[in-house]
Amino acid sequence: MTFAWKHRPNDPLRFLLGFYYLILGSIFVFDFLIRMPYYSGVSVKEFILLTFAIFFIAIPMIILLAYLFLKRNRLEKISFKEQELIFQEGKGPISFVNFHWLGKKRHNFNPISFVFSKAKSYSFNRSDVDRIILEGFGQQQRLRFDDGAVRVEIGEYLREPEREWLFEQIQQWRSAGDN
Repeated sequence: MTFAWKHRPNDPLRFLLGFYYLILGSIFVFDFLIRMPYYSGVSVKEFILLTFAIFFIAIPMIILLAYLFLKRNRLEKISFKEQELIFQEGKGPISFVNFHWLGKKRHNFNPISFVFSKAKSYSFNRSDVDRIILEGFGQQQRLRFDDGAVRVEIGEYLREPEREWLFEQIQQWRSAGDN
């Protein structure tokens, strides 16, 4: 049995910004390339440098920004196998509604891994499921486990009753193996 949910709610502003960067950037590049031959006083060396900057810096940056805003939301998943529980982290696009894309540890933000990393997967056998904890602190609640020094949160964007239900399902799966 597998349960999946969106890693983060959709942010309609990200679609607008993604298309904005794509369209405005394309207009800028094509306008520059069309007007380039008409600039007087530009040497061949400057023309080559500007063309290099356009094709190897500006165009990749435009494509990267559009991709970061328009990429799909990867679902978070929990799969209950016969003797193993597998949790796969979700991953969302850049969002300006909440700055989650910077990560919980803003000092550890790595733009290369943000763009190219795969969703991390964790597996637990029935006896390891005790590491998954539902805890409340203040007015908030979280379902989490520790992976070494890293605290991993399950269902961060789920509502409190959904998180409690998921924790109950995990406990039922664990206790079903005791029978």
